[in-house]
Amino acid sequence: MLLLATSACGLLGGGTEESSGSQPKVAATLMTILDSAPLRWAIDQGYFRAAGIDVTPVPAESGQVGITKLQAGDADIAYAGDVAIISAVATGGLDLRVIAQAAMAGPETMWIMVRDDGSVPTVADLAGKRIAHNGVNGVSHMLIRAVMATHRVDDSTVQWTRANFPDMAGLLARKQIDAALLPEPYIMAASKQKVKPLIDPIKGGGFEQSIPTGSYVVTAAWAQQHPAEIAAFQRALRRAAAEVTSKPEIVQQLAVREMKVDAGDAQLMKLPIFPLTPSAVQLQRWADLMHSFGVIKQPVRMSDLVIAPPPDQ
Repeated sequence: MLLLATSACGLLGGGTEESSGSQPKVAATLMTILDSAPLRWAIDQGYFRAAGIDVTPVPAESGQVGITKLQAGDADIAYAGDVAIISAVATGGLDLRVIAQAAMAGPETMWIMVRDDGSVPTVADLAGKRIAHNGVNGVSHMLIRAVMATHRVDDSTVQWTRANFPDMAGLLARKQIDAALLPEPYIMAASKQKVKPLIDPIKGGGFEQSIPTGSYVVTAAWAQQHPAEIAAFQRALRRAAAEVTSKPEIVQQLAVREMKVDAGDAQLMKLPIFPLTPSAVQLQRWADLMHSFGVIKQPVRMSDLVIAPPPDQ
């Protein structure tokens, strides 16, 4: 565990006063990725309780699983990749609402990684290879396709396979796949397994500075019935996002404690951007890209799906 100068309570020991009395219980899905840092911090510090709700985390190994749990009633709020959210709305017919953005990827926060044996020396050599993503038409899948399209590489010959992020480096090292897109906190650990970065999918995919990666969604029906809970969630998450942005050591410690990241690796991680409010303009970039790739048949207007926080936040 990273040792940091903290207050007497400890950096990860919880810190705010709780609201008294019974509070509405809200179940929110949680993935083992850095996007979840503000949610984890808000739970740890009691920010949701201070805002008036009791948030219970529900583990989910992918955004698609999170949305499935939402549909099944096993969660009230689901984290999912923005691509999975748009697909669920456009092709799955789900009536979802975005209540918060979890994170955005900036340069060097993700990498398409390959073995260091020279089997995939350039982006052009990804054609015909076995490439892993963590969900069909999810963020990682779409980013790899965007990189290949930008470099005029045909992705129709790729042998796509689904895998969980923690398993991808091992699959690469054992030569069961040839490439995979990994986000932090898995990049540093992968580099110790004879795996190396091939290309940054943000810069290499033509996104320049950043692209949204994941958001928190609810069903439209739940949103109509629970506006106060949504506002409380937004308020607490925004508070946590501001704190982890100003104090990256919080994210580093969460990665060590919750994601079993090596303490030394945690200090070297490139952290994602944690937005304070959801941006329909940023999310629209995904909807437009997916439409251009034919992943969705009809355009989606993200401004219709985003529930903005109250103005006093």
